[in-house]
Amino acid sequence: MRSLGCVVLLVLSAAPAAAGMAEQIQRALRKEDHQQRLAGLELAKSGLGQADKRERNRAASKLGRALKSEVHPDVKRGLMDFLLALRTERALDRLILAALDPDPEMQRYLRELIRDRADPAFFRAVRRALKEDASWRFRVAMVQLLLSGARERGRQPLVAALGDEHPAVAAAAAEALERMTGQAHGLDAAAWRKYFGSLEAPEPVAPHESRTTDQGVRKVTLYEGPIRGLVPTLYTIPIRSKLVLFVVDMSSSLRSGSRTVHFDELKRALFLLPSDVRFNVLVFDQRLFFFGRAKGLVAATPAAKAEVQRWLDGLPAGQHTDLNRSMASGLAMLREALEQNPKSEAELFVLTDGRETVKTMPFAAVRSQFDRLPKKRCLIHVVQLGKHGTSLLQQLASSTGGRYHETRAK
Repeated sequence: MRSLGCVVLLVLSAAPAAAGMAEQIQRALRKEDHQQRLAGLELAKSGLGQADKRERNRAASKLGRALKSEVHPDVKRGLMDFLLALRTERALDRLILAALDPDPEMQRYLRELIRDRADPAFFRAVRRALKEDASWRFRVAMVQLLLSGARERGRQPLVAALGDEHPAVAAAAAEALERMTGQAHGLDAAAWRKYFGSLEAPEPVAPHESRTTDQGVRKVTLYEGPIRGLVPTLYTIPIRSKLVLFVVDMSSSLRSGSRTVHFDELKRALFLLPSDVRFNVLVFDQRLFFFGRAKGLVAATPAAKAEVQRWLDGLPAGQHTDLNRSMASGLAMLREALEQNPKSEAELFVLTDGRETVKTMPFAAVRSQFDRLPKKRCLIHVVQLGKHGTSLLQQLASSTGGRYHETRAK
């Protein structure tokens, strides 16, 4: 009977420890010294064996909140290790939220999990988030994690992501596949499946990929050349250059509905830009609005794409048109970009209805601006919005070798 009593006492003493794991975490994180916070987390983790799913999820919520505010890198890593050890879906979801944290140590930890440790539960959480998460930026972050992981496991979810409803996610997946393989199939999921199906080796090495081992850790070098397979379009006009400027009419002569349509088409094209493209957007009526309040080109990163979306959505109502001034400003920006990138080519996309000032705009003045650009290194494409096309806009495109497109939505 004495031994049975001891067992009962042990069970009763273990239950409070398990039930209090979340509270232990909270107490540990109140400590001012980071070593004490780490020691407290280790003590709380010792109760994992007795913690049920409900208690593990409570602990995951505490750890996830702490991860957002913790500043010491060692404690951050301790929090992430604890989340991984919990092994519940909620804990793993809190862990992969760190993919949006700019801290390089956090990013390094996640890459280690998916590449070097090849943790299967973590990989499943990444795949689930890529398929189900509501935030397109978070889904892009999952694509980037898969790029840093094992090639064979990442193929299928990346090919599936080519069909994502948000163009920025599809573009990120296409770019990741090209970085993995050096192949330029862009958004063509069927072509990617055919390519991977043709590989006979169980662990293929792409032509542009080398694998070495450093102290037992596999190192993979990705294809680092320009992204060739991802070629977005703006009103059927391909965007092929790595330096791109969009000059966009927002004047009052565009009805509010058509402005929304044209801005949506512009955003779709921007979302599909590969990350090695540098771009800017100049929106005009008689005023000029530069994206980012800077007159230089910016890299088409996921953060920049999210910011340009917010910026376009926040622009004021349009007034009168001044195409001449906007064209001069756009060409001056391109000239500076080409001077800074002497081996690159550039494209200028003009979207305007051309009303109010286009008939009085001196073509010679615009042509003289264009003639100051490096020869044969810049194309001007014109998208004529609505029914008021003019020969001047057509001439502007054809004289530079660019394309002209009319869209009737007004």
